Amino acid sequence: MSAVVETERAEAAETDVISLTIPSQMRFVRLARIGAASIARRKGLSVRAIDDLRLAIDETFSLLLRDEDHAGSVDLTYEIDSHELVVQVVQRLTDGPLDTNAEDLIRFEVVITDLVDRFEANPELGVVQFSKKL
Repeated sequence: MSAVVETERAEAAETDVISLTIPSQMRFVRLARIGAASIARRKGLSVRAIDDLRLAIDETFSLLLRDEDHAGSVDLTYEIDSHELVVQVVQRLTDGPLDTNAEDLIRFEVVITDLVDRFEANPELGVVQFSKKL
């Protein structure tokens, strides 16, 4: 497990980038939830918005790992500026991305639509990205 914190300076805004790599085991999803919640709390999001982010993390891991432990790791990146928190999750499974059926993807899309402002999911590549306005 590793974590890296970087800061990028842009002309108009400052963007903090926090990277976290965790084993692809469901017991470590809590670290991803805590990370998102801590960032959101620091940025002043409401309790409801923080809970939405936690649930979005849970749904992302359910889609990418199917609520099972796997060999490999998962990379998370949190990008925060003055307007938005962007979370990207990339699975790095030893055997490659898991097959995802259409029902799982539809369920994910239905649930996450109400939790975040925008999202992209490509389970065939093992990638999910979503954002919440601050």
